[in-house]
Amino acid sequence: MFLFFAVFAVYGARLFFTGSVAGRGKGAAVAMMLWFTFLGAFAIGMQRWYDRRMIAQFSLDGSVLRFRTLGNEETQARDLSEIAQVREWRGRGGPLGYRLDFRDGAKAYLGYSVTNATALGEQLRFRVGL
Repeated sequence: MFLFFAVFAVYGARLFFTGSVAGRGKGAAVAMMLWFTFLGAFAIGMQRWYDRRMIAQFSLDGSVLRFRTLGNEETQARDLSEIAQVREWRGRGGPLGYRLDFRDGAKAYLGYSVTNATALGEQLRFRVGL
């Protein structure tokens, strides 16, 4: 997606610097260049935000939940007492998995596509009491 926006930003820069636009067209070229640069940066930021919250692998050892997200290779360990709420995660097409809300305000999303996600989600709901 970033490459898509980057092409338009480079196109706007090329129009501006080659002088192939005259007068008010230079302002439009700069505006287009800045707009598509912003959209590309925003798209990358949103993808990073999403990847840092999506659980890719997990394990539950007694009272400690260990998980790794798509955007972070390091394994995180959270005590079950740190989980404030386990809710159903819904999208436009219906349920997508579980949303884990932690007491410090962090959130993690456990999609149904992850192996044994349903079993973990229900077990966490039972243990957390929500």
